[in-house]
Amino acid sequence: MMWKMKRLLVFSLLIFLLFSFFLLKLNFAQEVMEEEQNKITQAEENAEKIVPSPKDIKESIGIYVFVVWMWIAIIVLIYILRLKIKEVDRLFYIRFFSAKKK
Repeated sequence: MMWKMKRLLVFSLLIFLLFSFFLLKLNFAQEVMEEEQNKITQAEENAEKIVPSPKDIKESIGIYVFVVWMWIAIIVLIYILRLKIKEVDRLFYIRFFSAKKK
């Protein structure tokens, strides 16, 4: 019963992490429209200022996709480690590594 709760907790944490990046920017279209309107005035005022940010929506989505793939890779590696640990525990319980062999 405890492993079901742990699995539910891991699953809910995964869902939260996957969708937390996309739920933060619900009014993204309004922000883009405001940025386009203010782009001309900002370009004239701050010709020398360089802001480190994605240039367009494709680069922004690329960052989010990269972060999601990293989390997926971490979760898969943790899952593989859990499988390996379970296998070693199984071998220990059947005394595969014991000094007394028949």
